[in-house]
Amino acid sequence: MQTSRTDQPASNSGGSVKEPTGAELPTATAAATAPDPESTLEVPLGSLAIEGPDAIRFIQGQVTNDLSQLTDKRQLLAAICTPDGKLVTIVSIQQVSADHLRLITYCEHLTLLSERLHRFRIRVKAEIHPEEVSWLVDADPRSNPLWPLDSRLLPTTDLGGPATLEHFTRSRLARLATHLPVDAPADLLVAGVPALVANGVSFTKGCYVGQELVARTDSRNAKPPISLFVCRFTPDSCEPFTSIASLPLNLSAESDSSAGEVRALLVEDASVVISGWVKRRFANHVGLLIDGLPEFAIPVALAP
Repeated sequence: MQTSRTDQPASNSGGSVKEPTGAELPTATAAATAPDPESTLEVPLGSLAIEGPDAIRFIQGQVTNDLSQLTDKRQLLAAICTPDGKLVTIVSIQQVSADHLRLITYCEHLTLLSERLHRFRIRVKAEIHPEEVSWLVDADPRSNPLWPLDSRLLPTTDLGGPATLEHFTRSRLARLATHLPVDAPADLLVAGVPALVANGVSFTKGCYVGQELVARTDSRNAKPPISLFVCRFTPDSCEPFTSIASLPLNLSAESDSSAGEVRALLVEDASVVISGWVKRRFANHVGLLIDGLPEFAIPVALAP
């Protein structure tokens, strides 16, 4: 039985983000060039335009990263969180002009992000509106919970709308990539995504919503309570997996009937790819059981 897995990014024990960590933005010429289908992947992302003289000041008070590090040549990764430090969404921020920002996020979170920003837009000279843009990403198969938002994003108006989630799910599982809106539980803390703390949180900027809880968690150097995973294995038969009617599926161990969840699944030739989340104490556990498949134990540690 063959198996493969992805390694999650290492945690950052603290410190501020000194430089923008996002990918370089494409030049105007590159953005206008027809995308190469062999090297790019259409992704289900949406974007909001924040326009007005208060755009940067307003967003600076909403996100975890420091917009003073933003330039017109690089995108900046950040999180938006609740007052108790739980993750609302992740955004990739681009500066279009001095008073125009673009916030790119998952299509599943676009309405939530818009509602959240409108709720806090009090006496702010900035307008918020969605953009009619689809997004391509360099399709390097990096298994990273921040992918594709931390990758080089290419805007296009030639696709007729965002990628469907079904098509993207097949593509990203084949590339062994996690997708945070699908794979993560709803109450995930910002500190529960170590790569986000390392690359999308500033510990020296001014106040933002949830800052105290995010900083307190990091100061304790606490380990995240869960890990995201994606793995491929080759079972003796794929038939039990093709008959699964709905997701998510509960993961269990002898000592815990709720060790995690399988939240996405792909049967690919003779192999199976699954993604989801698992409690930290079971990240190195081999042999977790999937509800509905009592005779099958996962033959690999999900998030070592």
